[in-house]
Amino acid sequence: MRKVTMSLMLSVLTIAGVYAQKNTVLVYGSVGANSQKYADGSKANQFHFSPAAGYQFDDHWTAGLTLTTERGKTEIDLGELKTSAFAVGPFIRYAVPLSDIFAVYGQFNADVLSSKVGDAKSNGFRGTFFPAIGVNMKNGFALNFNFGNLSFSSLKAKGASESATNFDISFGSGAGFGISKNF
Repeated sequence: MRKVTMSLMLSVLTIAGVYAQKNTVLVYGSVGANSQKYADGSKANQFHFSPAAGYQFDDHWTAGLTLTTERGKTEIDLGELKTSAFAVGPFIRYAVPLSDIFAVYGQFNADVLSSKVGDAKSNGFRGTFFPAIGVNMKNGFALNFNFGNLSFSSLKAKGASESATNFDISFGSGAGFGISKNF
C-alpha cells in the first residue's frame, strides 16, 4: 500500500508533457489502475506506473529517460493468469512556445520491452510519437493535453521464430491530460 501511495503522490507532480524552460529538469509520468468484473464472474485487475525525467537544453529541446511498469491479474475458471510488463528507453521532445503561457510539442519515445504472460516471456522494442499542448502555470508547473499517437512495436516470445508486430495510429480518437513540473 505504501508503494501505491508514494506512486500516486509522485504522479501528481509527474503526469504528461511540458512547456519547455531552458536549463531545467523536467519530471512527468502517469499512473493508472483498472478493475473489471465480467458477467461470467471472472475478474481482471491492472496497474501501471510510468515516471520520466529529462533535461531541457533550451526553450525547444528536451531529452531524458522513461520507465514503465505494468502488473495485471485475471481470475478465470481455470485459475489465475498473471501478467507483467516493463519498458525503459530514451525520449526526445521538441517544443515551440506560442506565448508565455502556451506551447505545442512533439515527443518521440524509444523503449526496450520485456513482458511475461503466465510463464511465457517476450522481449522487443517500441517507438511512439505524440503531439501535445502545454499550458504554463505558476512555479514551473504546466497542464498538458495530448491528442493521439503514432506507434510501432515488435515483441518476440522466447523460443518463437517470428515476432508479433503492432502499428497504431490514433490521432483525434483519444486525449490525455496531465501535470508536469520543471525544477
